[in-house]
Amino acid sequence: MSLSPYVTIIRPANAVVSGITAVIAYLIASGTNLLSAFLLFFIVTVICGAGNVLNDYFDRDIDKINRPDRPIPSGAVTPGSAAVWAGILFILGILASLATNLWCLAIAVFNSLLLVAYAAKLKKMPLFGNLSVAYLSGSVFLFGGVLVGPESFAVTLPLFAITFFGTLAREILKAAEDIEGDAAGGATTLPMILGVQKSGYLAVLLILCAVAASVLPYSRWGAVYLVLIAVIDLFILSAAAKSVRCRTPAELIAAKSTSLIKYGMFAALFLFLVMELWYGIIAQAL
Repeated sequence: MSLSPYVTIIRPANAVVSGITAVIAYLIASGTNLLSAFLLFFIVTVICGAGNVLNDYFDRDIDKINRPDRPIPSGAVTPGSAAVWAGILFILGILASLATNLWCLAIAVFNSLLLVAYAAKLKKMPLFGNLSVAYLSGSVFLFGGVLVGPESFAVTLPLFAITFFGTLAREILKAAEDIEGDAAGGATTLPMILGVQKSGYLAVLLILCAVAASVLPYSRWGAVYLVLIAVIDLFILSAAAKSVRCRTPAELIAAKSTSLIKYGMFAALFLFLVMELWYGIIAQAL
């Protein structure tokens, strides 16, 4: 039996980026313990991976249309094996959370339950599924922050808001791209109700909310941050704006708005890391 499909199904790039995000949040919240940082990385990576596996398990019929190359529809992983693998990963993540604190444990348990609910039910409900993914993405910042202590909640809250609104916009556009496959799988998504173009307008509005939230860390990182985040904000906003000219899923896919927004959010994450390393560590050492 090849282990490669079991690595692929957790979407390792996605899971690892989530783990790194938690570590960045920990550093921003003034965390300094390397063991704690590694523990955060492990917990978030495996729970995120478990959610991805479970999502593929419940979406196996839809993926036959939208993503036939994924491990389950391609036959590389059986549905039963995927369910067991997801359960193992969830258990590992929650057990590791016992070594953190009560706040982190509560978030880990809640997020695990939400991932199950999302994959099994919420994804097929208009807006609720999108809101779940947006919260889960943003909560990684809260998870990394509260390991330092509940007082760090306020420090990472702006980063949660930026990620929440940006992810919500991207999720709505992704759902608009997948209208045909979702309809065949029995899902009812928000873009199926609104249409592709109105979904694009909603995405632009949400990106504007993310842009507004991105100004808040100025008080921590200063004018240099404000200039650099403005460049990234303009890139993400222009990517979202492309979607309002699209009237069909095919046109939206061709516009590559979701990919461009993702790249912009990765750039913002990298900027958060650079700013914290400079102002939080390097500048103080000079």
